[in-house]
Amino acid sequence: MLMGEYRNNLDVKGRIVVPSKFREELGDKIILTRGLDGSLFIYSLPKWMELTEKLKTLSFTEKESRNFTRFMLSGAHTLEFDKQGRIIIPSYLKDYACLTKEVVLIGVLNRVEIWSSDNWDKFMTDNFDDLSSISNDLFNSN
Repeated sequence: MLMGEYRNNLDVKGRIVVPSKFREELGDKIILTRGLDGSLFIYSLPKWMELTEKLKTLSFTEKESRNFTRFMLSGAHTLEFDKQGRIIIPSYLKDYACLTKEVVLIGVLNRVEIWSSDNWDKFMTDNFDDLSSISNDLFNSN
């Protein structure tokens, strides 16, 4: 399971070090793609295959299904870690996620999310007060 929060810097070549804890869970080859809420998602190959199998079940006649599938797949790249545990983030993905210098990598169960530090801090600030009521709704619904 992927979990934790790590802050790191994007270098001038657009590379970022992925924490060893995450690399161990993800394996040698990963998929990097656009994520939700202005983040990027990293999946291991097996988890990516699970996601694409789910996408295959969506009806191509439904506009929302087509749009979401396009969104996820058009931005996807297969990457490998270099000897220092870095990946290169393509420029269009850096632009999508507003990545400049400081970034935040978080583990979220089956994926790693990459956020600009400003966007992550704003997300946490904007959503902090709601977390108590959300947890109450999620865990007390049984």
